[in-house]
Amino acid sequence: MLHQFLQASIERRSFPCAALAWLAAGQPADIAIAGCHTYESERQLLESDLFDLASLTKVIVSTTLAAQLVQARKLSLDDKVVDFLPEFQGGKNAPDASWRTQLSIRHLLAHYGGLPAEFPFYQLPRSKNSTFRSILCQVPLLSAPGTQEVYSDLGVLLLGEILQLCLGSTLDILANQRIFVPLGMRTAGYNPAVQLRHNCVPTELRLDISVPWQGVVHDETARWLGGVAAHAGLFASLNDLCQFAKALLAGKEIFGTEVFAEFLQAANLVPGSKRCLGWECIDDRIIGHTGFTGTAIYCDLTTKKAIILLSNAVHPKRDCKSITFFEQRNKIVQLWRQKA
Repeated sequence: MLHQFLQASIERRSFPCAALAWLAAGQPADIAIAGCHTYESERQLLESDLFDLASLTKVIVSTTLAAQLVQARKLSLDDKVVDFLPEFQGGKNAPDASWRTQLSIRHLLAHYGGLPAEFPFYQLPRSKNSTFRSILCQVPLLSAPGTQEVYSDLGVLLLGEILQLCLGSTLDILANQRIFVPLGMRTAGYNPAVQLRHNCVPTELRLDISVPWQGVVHDETARWLGGVAAHAGLFASLNDLCQFAKALLAGKEIFGTEVFAEFLQAANLVPGSKRCLGWECIDDRIIGHTGFTGTAIYCDLTTKKAIILLSNAVHPKRDCKSITFFEQRNKIVQLWRQKA
């Protein structure tokens, strides 16, 4: 059934290829693989191929590292950003000066920070990425923290800077040491080696030449930063994501702590918001997250079941997602929810 669904989605041009897994704690996953790397290619998708996970990076890497730090009491959810990044405070006469001192780790994780959704770092010269933190800390707030929900890459990028300061290393090294190796995510990582790029699923066609980004992160800001970022940049296989989901459902490592249980509850700072800390609350028992390239993960915390969808729905162009991708993704998630 799963393979038939993927094949039908390919025929409707939801994506050139996709990998899908339904799994339950303590049981083998039901896996389906379908399609070729591109609509024109004869290179069939393999279960071991790597997908650009886009914003799944936020929950797999940044949220997990933040929970580990809170568990170790090296970080508190109510710590303020200015305590770690004094330059974020800005000038005393700035119109958002009082807001800046209020911004907390909790706000960043729940997307309640008052920050804009994004900032065009990638339009700046590549040489400017050495001053990224300074530029990031100067972006004006749009509202007082805790008053509005705006899904913001910038909040996660600020969190990433704090995580690296607290742990004294870069995100790629930290993620490998503290998440991928312990959980058996053997092929997950940032910036796949050049010799492995042919195993990476292509995303959008480049603007400069008519070939897709392959093994190089699709997100412009992550690419401008050299491929390693808190909000995007992670590549992984379906099996890597299955290992992550199984650990979460089984309460392994950080996922079995009271700290992480708080991360999975609605933050309830803004009325009507479904945001947890890092994750999104789909309902009282299901959490999830999606990625721009066509990726998604949902976990039922009551029945201990999960669904993972990895695709390259932005190929050949990101606008292609609006054709049938969201409709097909919603159908498979609804079917999974009925059976979960």
